[in-house]
Amino acid sequence: MGFFDEDPFEDIVREFFQENRSRTSSSRNSVKSEKEERIIDYIEEDKNVYFVFEIYGYSKDDLKVEVGRDFVEVKANIKDTEGIQDYLIPKLKKGVVLKKEVPGLKIKKYDWTFNNGILEVRIETK
Repeated sequence: MGFFDEDPFEDIVREFFQENRSRTSSSRNSVKSEKEERIIDYIEEDKNVYFVFEIYGYSKDDLKVEVGRDFVEVKANIKDTEGIQDYLIPKLKKGVVLKKEVPGLKIKKYDWTFNNGILEVRIETK
């Protein structure tokens, strides 16, 4: 029985203190062990479909958005590390690939915007 049993924030505390890891881990290990969670929202409205992705740390020039039959794929690879804190560079250089499959998606045209780490892909359907 732990100190934080029955507490809704127990998982957060365990993750913060890395309960299952030794306290002597190096900073290199902490970058590799971070869990990668990206939020993807999917919204249908009339003849438009919207995808909203959270992709922090990248600029618009770092992104490549591809929309095809039945899928939306986003690739982020950092091109310029100037002005970025050193501890973030290894993680951002790994890049991110997000793919959402949508069976039956029929595309007429699409566009996308990126602002403050939020990518919105708007697809006009047939």
